[in-house]
Amino acid sequence: MANFYKTSIGRARTLKSVSLALLLMLFLSVNVGAAYAQGASAQPGKRRITGTVTDTDGSPLVGATVYIKDTNVGTTTNTDGLFVIDVLPKQQITVSYIGYLSQTLPTDGREVINVKLKSDTDLLEEVVVVGYGKQKRQAMVSSIATVGSRDLMQSSSSNLTSNLAGQLAGLISIQRSAEPGRDDAEFWIRGISTFKGGTNPLVLVDGIPRDINNIEADEIETFSILKDAAATAVYGAEGANGVILVTTKRGTISKPKISFRIEQSVASPQRLPEFVDSWDYLELANEARFNDGLTPSFSSAQIQLYRDRADNDLYPNTQWIDELVKKAVHSQRYTLNFRGGAENAKYFVSMAYFQSDGVFKENPNGKYDSNFGFERYNLRSNIDLKVSKTTRLGVDLSGQYVHRRTANRSADDIFSFMLHTPSYLFPAIYSDGTLASYEKQADSNNRNPYNMLYNQGYRQEWGVKIQSNIKLEQDLKFITPGLSARGSVSFDYDGSSQTLRDYWPSLYHASGRDADGNLVFTTTASGSPEIVDPKFTSTSYLRKIYIEGAINYQRVFNYVHNVSAMILYMQKEQQKNDPVLPYRKQSIVGRVTYSYDNRYFIEGSFGYTGSETFAKKNRFGFFPAVGLSYFVSNEKFYPEGLKKVMNNAKIRLSMGRTGNDDTGTDRFLYRATFNTEGHTFNQGIGTSASNGMGAGIYDLRFINNDIHWEIETKRNVGVDLGFFDNQIELTADYFNNRRKSILLERNTIPGVAGFHAKPWQNYGIVDNWGVDASLNARHDFGKVRVSARGTFTFARNKIVEYDELKQLYDYQRITGTRVNENTLYIAERLYTEDDFIRTQNPNGTYSYELRPGLPRNALQGTLGPGDIKYADLNHDGVIDSNDKKRGVGHPYNPEINYGFGLNVEYKGFYVSAFFQGTGNSSVLLASGNNHFWPFNWYEDKSNYRTLFLDRWTADNPRQDVTMPRLHSHYSHNVNKEPSTWWLRSGNFLRFKNLEIGYNLPKTFLRKLRLDAVRVYMLGNNLCVWDDIKYWDPEQGNRNQGMSYPMSRTFTLGIEVNF
Repeated sequence: MANFYKTSIGRARTLKSVSLALLLMLFLSVNVGAAYAQGASAQPGKRRITGTVTDTDGSPLVGATVYIKDTNVGTTTNTDGLFVIDVLPKQQITVSYIGYLSQTLPTDGREVINVKLKSDTDLLEEVVVVGYGKQKRQAMVSSIATVGSRDLMQSSSSNLTSNLAGQLAGLISIQRSAEPGRDDAEFWIRGISTFKGGTNPLVLVDGIPRDINNIEADEIETFSILKDAAATAVYGAEGANGVILVTTKRGTISKPKISFRIEQSVASPQRLPEFVDSWDYLELANEARFNDGLTPSFSSAQIQLYRDRADNDLYPNTQWIDELVKKAVHSQRYTLNFRGGAENAKYFVSMAYFQSDGVFKENPNGKYDSNFGFERYNLRSNIDLKVSKTTRLGVDLSGQYVHRRTANRSADDIFSFMLHTPSYLFPAIYSDGTLASYEKQADSNNRNPYNMLYNQGYRQEWGVKIQSNIKLEQDLKFITPGLSARGSVSFDYDGSSQTLRDYWPSLYHASGRDADGNLVFTTTASGSPEIVDPKFTSTSYLRKIYIEGAINYQRVFNYVHNVSAMILYMQKEQQKNDPVLPYRKQSIVGRVTYSYDNRYFIEGSFGYTGSETFAKKNRFGFFPAVGLSYFVSNEKFYPEGLKKVMNNAKIRLSMGRTGNDDTGTDRFLYRATFNTEGHTFNQGIGTSASNGMGAGIYDLRFINNDIHWEIETKRNVGVDLGFFDNQIELTADYFNNRRKSILLERNTIPGVAGFHAKPWQNYGIVDNWGVDASLNARHDFGKVRVSARGTFTFARNKIVEYDELKQLYDYQRITGTRVNENTLYIAERLYTEDDFIRTQNPNGTYSYELRPGLPRNALQGTLGPGDIKYADLNHDGVIDSNDKKRGVGHPYNPEINYGFGLNVEYKGFYVSAFFQGTGNSSVLLASGNNHFWPFNWYEDKSNYRTLFLDRWTADNPRQDVTMPRLHSHYSHNVNKEPSTWWLRSGNFLRFKNLEIGYNLPKTFLRKLRLDAVRVYMLGNNLCVWDDIKYWDPEQGNRNQGMSYPMSRTFTLGIEVNF
């Protein structure tokens, strides 16, 4: 207990110190910016310039910065956008404003300068973040997609990854869980290229490998994905699965800007399961037993007591969803940003708080809170200092503090037990407050979901991330123009701890009432009414160090020859609390780019990466790439008439190699491994002839110095087109990749070869190809501004080489199919009465024997009319595992991901809508020993969804029912086999979000000394169209369809800029 409080106090002190440090930096930065103001009196030789700064619509920009280039002298615009500044001859002025493109203008011979600034949407198009640097978009030869923070912020979730789907061409994203704090999405760049090991892309935040799940979206400037070899080869061994680059916001040259945002959200869980009433359940249980030739368990009189609701304690109708799940869940978000600076010092400081309640009702016993709540604090400070005319220093600090509280049991457990605890056994809690349970808690599956949530204690989890990065850039133009150097050192710390407070009170079961009408209880579990003191269940930490140094060169010769080059060294290390041995990786990276007259572009790059995974001779891998692009529309012969329609036309080609060393499990694959728990060797000394020497040691795997990198060859062809002065922009790419030498543990090495464990080897080939495209359009219809956007991604793989034995039948081969495809029985139809010879049993039930000529069913279960008839694919007259077919339907993870949205603005009002969907995905609802099936473990460990009331019966012998003939146990259930009967399309179209807002007039805000105020309402997950219907299709078959539910959320927000 003492350690618990010491840890909490230490954590609080750490957070306090970090907060003070950030505030001190903010104070210093603001004071540096304050020194920025223009003096009142003009010096000799100076002349005065006046002017205005407006946006493209002519509205004045209040507080825009106007300063003399390469000096600290400047001023800001007033409420009318006016400025006055004194300049010397030949000096230039720079005009900047947050969210707009800066402009640098000459002043010679000019007394009035009126400036119109373009919005930052154009800025995103001008400069793109690439691997280890930035490039102008027109100079790009690689395939990169970028989205800004504005689109990422249209979500009520704590996790920005849950809003990625459909936002970026080339990104396939699926969110399987909605639990607060664990609602991160799975995502793949251009699909999946392997059947083993890691498939996740490399994620970098400001160039540093970091997790993005707990970054506040408001901190982000751009979110980019690098897709082809020209973009990812510089990351060498980590570029095979693509790269994600997150760039956070930085300071700008302006007066201090303060932005405050508050959001309050209300969510309602969607597609919660509905279960039948207890009396219907008992009748269905009797029906299932009758189908299996068993005598019904419940008499009509017993069932009538439940139907009459004679006594809710003894004859309950417990609807677990109603008992435990709330209809509305609250969450809130607050963000506070400071941004500004001068030529010598710029800063961005952000603070954020997010909190979300869980979907469960509050604990009625009042002893503790066991709801699944989540809260997070974010801090970020990005400081840029101009130390001298040639030296720049950047100091970045950030941190996240996460607190999560849950019940002792996971949300998946609680929802699962709702699925297999029937409504007739006991109430959630007896009417006198006594805790209810099974009559006998025979095993761990006899549990009351109510007690699991409220009466088994609770867990708490704390997580702290502290991240730092110091960057230094040095201009080396004294050696040669265009030469520079930069370096950075980053240190990150991730720590987490978990505690558990057990609570195990006594549980009871009511068997009846006494003469006074009081319930008569049997104690089923004896416990204590006291909550146990908290104890640590786990503590972990991860320390990461990242070092990077680079020499850069960029120069233009004769106005048409643009040459740039980079050579970079990178080293990173991460150390976990267990194992102690740190993980290390290092790389040398190079890139050379040449362009001629903004028409022809060529880029060559490489990554030379070393990994601990392989022996010395294979430890380093060389991963080169080359990219070409041709700006056709910049040619002199490009027709002017065509240019009015298609003003931009660019073709891109790239090819290269990337690598992968991530197996997802073992590290040093080349080393021999041993088992230290072999047989004991007895020396034969003593009267018993034993005197054992202890456990023996024997080898598991032999040394393998030949194992090496996975290699992925990437090829890409793309076009960038702009129409009608870029009012319509289209980017489309075709890619074709092949990954070979996949790292895997061999399945087909026989035991007689001498191996005691599967050896690691490079084996396997996967091809992956597809297309991705994005379309953006914008046009002004008078005062109405309309913009639209859309993305489309299609990625298909094929296993060319797979470690498998030759199959008896070609339709069972994995080779030639897609990754994660289904292997299923083909459901032809349901059996009918005509398929059987029927015999009546003594208890009035029936036994069935298939008629001659029909394939014999060798699968486990009791066969009869209404059961699924499977296809005899090999025509041997027997239905068995040889009749399962590989490649039925589509893979579990979608091959298609798309999104489209529309935005309309008029006089400060705006409406923004976005839709997102997937295609080519199949979901197998369930198979095997699974509580998806009614009465899977007899009638006392099951529940019955109302959707299964559409079932086969003798009175309803339809072929299109949802549920075939009912069975009383999985051993009787021949329908439990994985088959096409249970296969559903996982495709869906979701109305992802709708935002309606209003920007208050600037003329009104000037009187209040405010820059901008925005009021908005945001709706998320408003509607979904799909084929599954039973639960949210995006959750697939997770937890038998009983996952933490997706919610429809409405958010009211206000954003104020000072």
